[in-house]
Amino acid sequence: MSKIVCIYSQEKDGSTDFLKPLYDYICTTLSAEGVGYDADSEEDTVSKIYDTITDADTLIFLGHGNSKGLYASVQDNFELFNETSIFRLTDKSLFLLACRSADFIRKFSLKNAIGFGHLPTSVEDANHWHNEHDISLNDFSEDDIKLYNDALVAILRNVINSETISDFHLLYNRLKLQTSVEIVNSLILHTDNSNYRKVADLLFYLQKDIRIQ
Repeated sequence: MSKIVCIYSQEKDGSTDFLKPLYDYICTTLSAEGVGYDADSEEDTVSKIYDTITDADTLIFLGHGNSKGLYASVQDNFELFNETSIFRLTDKSLFLLACRSADFIRKFSLKNAIGFGHLPTSVEDANHWHNEHDISLNDFSEDDIKLYNDALVAILRNVINSETISDFHLLYNRLKLQTSVEIVNSLILHTDNSNYRKVADLLFYLQKDIRIQ
């Protein structure tokens, strides 16, 4: 039986709190072994993560990242996976929910991997968007971010299951389809939000930027 590990990085600023229900869902639905980084713990949580994933077949990462690394903690400026530790990922199937993880898997030529583009999951992220994809997010509020985050979690909860996690091409295609559903939901069901159209546009680019290789 294949071993699935889900890494969930809990940030001190609460920026990954919205992912906790998704983490719980993945651990329960896939019987995945959950592990995470805790800066306040006296335990060496980094070593625990590395030890846990050693014999994993599939790794799911939920947290922050960039094109060069995936963070244990942004606040501590500590990259869990980067150029020096990439060897820990090379023999695994990888689902990496993190900013710029599409660039990350391309940079390190990782195989059987799914990554994403820039994910504006906080107001700070929105402020760093810098008109990417010709959308200005300078007016984004916490309510707008919540609408986007809720849609992101809904997409993943609807597509991640025992069938798709064993077939990444199926998972990729289901991600594309379910994102289209959430785009329509944003345009039809959330018109009470002043930035609902921008949220729909962001979901469109979320769909466009997903990478599999």
